[in-house]
Amino acid sequence: MMSATQNTDLGEPPHSLQHDENAEPSTGDGPTTVISGTAPAWTRNLYRRMAFGRKHFFAQDDATQAADYYIMNPVPQKHASQWRPVFYRGDHPKYCAGTSVAVGRAFRTGFWNSFQLQMGDGVHEIRANQKRKSKRKSYARMQKWRRFWRRPEKPPKEPLEEDVPVEGFVTLFKAWRPRFATRTVKWQLGGREYRWTGTRRFMTGPFRKWKGVSHDLKLLDQQNNVIATFQKDRWISYKSSEKVGRPPNKTRSLLGTLRRYHPAPESAPSAAEVIESIRSSPPDKSKFSKKLVEQLNVEGPHSGDLTEEAIAFTCWIVVEGEHRLRYKVFDLLEEVGEAIGG
Repeated sequence: MMSATQNTDLGEPPHSLQHDENAEPSTGDGPTTVISGTAPAWTRNLYRRMAFGRKHFFAQDDATQAADYYIMNPVPQKHASQWRPVFYRGDHPKYCAGTSVAVGRAFRTGFWNSFQLQMGDGVHEIRANQKRKSKRKSYARMQKWRRFWRRPEKPPKEPLEEDVPVEGFVTLFKAWRPRFATRTVKWQLGGREYRWTGTRRFMTGPFRKWKGVSHDLKLLDQQNNVIATFQKDRWISYKSSEKVGRPPNKTRSLLGTLRRYHPAPESAPSAAEVIESIRSSPPDKSKFSKKLVEQLNVEGPHSGDLTEEAIAFTCWIVVEGEHRLRYKVFDLLEEVGEAIGG
């Protein structure tokens, strides 16, 4: 049997899952699914909050429990230049403004081939500065039109604030597909490389031997240790959403289950070690946009588990990318057909 701390042969069909009768299930989860006797250290479900993929969140089965991570994506189906998801630690920021903090942003290229991710507690401060700048620009624009119509200037409804220096931790890292038309997405954090790739681990019967039929994902490190798995709900398109009936998430649709495993201690750095590794070897500034480089601050404090946050955020990016690319192919075929008069 394959252990989560042993190397996996990517060319062979993965081993089946077992149920450990002695393992304690995570709070709010059903029977604990294990990899060769190793229970997952962290298990959360990925839910869709609204239609068209504008809001997603990671939470437990129990709807009364607050979400652990929340993703706001105002323009999910447009071009790469308009794709600006924000990753929050906590539940819905509208209803949980005091506890929900923005800790990540992402930017992508066309066809979901490359991503630039900005993560850390300082992202919340960066977004606050952006809102201050937007208010100043809006007020200046309004005064310009008032002068054009020879109207007297009007003081702002709220005091206009200047930008505040970012004190929280902010780092950058890239995620990319090693080749075109592949499910594999690689990313590096704290000097370690990870990759999301397809898996037949959750397939049953003869389907486990078939390539290209699985929708599930697994996260591997450089030693091919299984760090996390994501088991998709294949029937989500045919299920109605769950009616919770109260904010912050009145309805939710299950997309899949993310399970994180802890490999051997020597290959699993702690949260503090990851931060120190980034501080000792800052990101290569030449690989990122100038605006993101200006916001870099690896000396600030970070209160969360950066690795866990990166796993959850990249997992959502991979799942969302596969979903959007399916529709992108149909859109391109439709445009080609219209161009040739079909």
